[in-house]
Amino acid sequence: MIAVALTKQNCGLAAIVSVVAVLLSLGVAIRVSGVRPYGEQAILEEVDREDGALCVNFRFAVGTSQFADCMIALADLRQRHVDLLTAYSWL
Repeated sequence: MIAVALTKQNCGLAAIVSVVAVLLSLGVAIRVSGVRPYGEQAILEEVDREDGALCVNFRFAVGTSQFADCMIALADLRQRHVDLLTAYSWL
């Protein structure tokens, strides 16, 4: 009777360990594959459109070095904002 109970406990533990291993493997596989979370690509495209419109509003023609510098500066500004929010645990 005790042997049967121990065997059932071992099977349950083995099942839990297997499920955790599969979930961890999937998490690693998704990160390595480069697949972005759902909706992230649409957000990045919207940010790019908004940044481009802002640079055009500042009268930088698309395709010029000034336009490229403006886009880089806006991307840098966004990253600094994320860094600030992360530093203060607001994000």
